[in-house]
Amino acid sequence: MLCDDSVTACLARDADRVVGVMVLNDCSAICAGGRFGEITELYITSESRSHGVAARLLECAMRDAKARGWHRLEVGAPEQPAWARTLQFYLRNGFKEVGPRLRRRL
Repeated sequence: MLCDDSVTACLARDADRVVGVMVLNDCSAICAGGRFGEITELYITSESRSHGVAARLLECAMRDAKARGWHRLEVGAPEQPAWARTLQFYLRNGFKEVGPRLRRRL
């Protein structure tokens, strides 16, 4: 997956242990004005949650987005209300809710 130039991963470490990962994908859409980024995965180990790790990974995403010339960063929030804390995290960090995302498995 990381051999593809359109995919970037950022790791959060605590000493020699990985405590979080974020995966970014380079996407394109006419309605987005061209290229933009999508966070396809953001995972923090349970013992490292609520310690600012995800916010630091988002800072990494913003730096990478600017370096790639993206003007937009998207993320699909998980199903509500079970993942309300996740949605609130993204809203607190400047994301706007724009509607549901649908998926079809092939």
